[in-house]
Amino acid sequence: MNLLSSLNISSGALSVNEKAISVVSHNVANMNTEGYHKQRVNLEARNIAGQIGDNPDNQVRANGGVKIANVMRYNDDYLNNYYREQLSQKNKLEQQLGNLDELAEIFDDLEGQGIDGALADFYEALNNLNQYPASSTARANFIERAKTLTATMNEKSVQLSKLTGEALGDGSSEDALKNSRIYTQYRELNNSLEELAAVNKALQTTQTGTLTANNLLDKRDLILHDISQFVDITVDEKANGSVSIYTGNVALVKGAVVTGSLDIETAKHYCDNHGIVYPDDWEGENAVISIVNIQDDGTKSVIVENANDIITGGALGGLIHSATDYKDGTVNAGTVQDSLNKLAQSLANIFNDLNTRGNAYCIDPTNTNHLKATDADNLIFVGSNGTGAGVTARNIKLSDKLMTKEGIWNISCAYFEDPADYDINAVGNSQNVVSMLNTRSQKQADLNGMSVEDYYSSMLGGIASAGDSAKSLYETQCDVVDSLENQLDSAYGVDLNEELVDLVKYQTAYAAAAQVFNVVNSCLDTLMTLGR
Repeated sequence: MNLLSSLNISSGALSVNEKAISVVSHNVANMNTEGYHKQRVNLEARNIAGQIGDNPDNQVRANGGVKIANVMRYNDDYLNNYYREQLSQKNKLEQQLGNLDELAEIFDDLEGQGIDGALADFYEALNNLNQYPASSTARANFIERAKTLTATMNEKSVQLSKLTGEALGDGSSEDALKNSRIYTQYRELNNSLEELAAVNKALQTTQTGTLTANNLLDKRDLILHDISQFVDITVDEKANGSVSIYTGNVALVKGAVVTGSLDIETAKHYCDNHGIVYPDDWEGENAVISIVNIQDDGTKSVIVENANDIITGGALGGLIHSATDYKDGTVNAGTVQDSLNKLAQSLANIFNDLNTRGNAYCIDPTNTNHLKATDADNLIFVGSNGTGAGVTARNIKLSDKLMTKEGIWNISCAYFEDPADYDINAVGNSQNVVSMLNTRSQKQADLNGMSVEDYYSSMLGGIASAGDSAKSLYETQCDVVDSLENQLDSAYGVDLNEELVDLVKYQTAYAAAAQVFNVVNSCLDTLMTLGR
């Protein structure tokens, strides 16, 4: 019986070491597989049940050889969670940096071009008009420079809207939304949520500690890493390896069920459904282009309306908070658009007020040797409604009245502080033009106490500073993520030297077990021969 027991033990040892070599082979085969966690066979002694006591014979008979306790998968939950947090932050910063880089390109004009060049030319034309207030050529030149300024502002505003549209859509068109980056990314996120639920379901029906379970866990972690690139998540792992994930305390996946998929809609569609006037009620700090909702994946009923505030990390968070005039105060396309709109409205207010103020006079187009009182609708800059109200960088233009054949004479040149000094023949009086020219250095309350040109320069400086800061933060975050990836690889990546050591160890044990098997088998043959 002892020989038969020894035969079983050595046979079992052969089987166990063969399987251990198979695990080593599996590790080596997957040493370059993304997300693969190395595995190790844990062995333990196999004992035969029964009374043993101090009887040596019983003790010998109780030895059952070796068995595989489990196949251990190397893992570090803390490191994984920290990595996902940093990966989410990296992708958020990547979106913000990309937005700022494109923003800088929009305003990266050659010296003397762009809005700053147009402003300089505008004031230079105004200075020329100051010297020759009755000259039709000087007036036509001023109007052309004003047209160039408004056209340049229009162009920059369109480019900013395009930048925002590429990220989030235009706020009203479904087609624009479906062609935006946020729409593509939210669909990819939902697909990853479905994949995670499927892996969870498989884990719930798979024995833990097996190769199959370990391979599913590898796939699960890869999906979790993918999800964290879109949104910031917290993970709750169950004993069977399945997980529940949350963003902002809202469950996205619980076990085999997607409990909170994302849905996205235009801001206009959201406003129409909630009795909000779009865009009037959503200007400035409240400006929103796309609304992300969290809904029940099965019933499609909304769990969280307007979850934009919840999604603060990952690529989606980066897009939401870096492409619109959002209340976190970052420099982005929205805040720059708002600054340009403020500049456009300020220009309209400044020059319209001066051109239509009391005691200001323009030249009578019917008799260019005489002055005539200006009137209230003798505006220079207007918006889309033809008035000086609601002027934006997108719609600022010269008034239709100024653009007529006789419009050049509507620029008020003369000003008499004392009405008694009025002289109808004083077409050379340029005091009103002087007042306009002085606005170049005057501090404006609605421009944060800066002059027109200083305000624009400050805006450009803000873009450059924000870009430099974002680049520095992103590069630092990339270093953090790279360092964590190295730590993860060290913690559970396949080390070829370790595998070769294990391979020799199991190969030696296999050869020894084979030798034992052969010796025992030879002994049994001898016994069988003697028994004949």
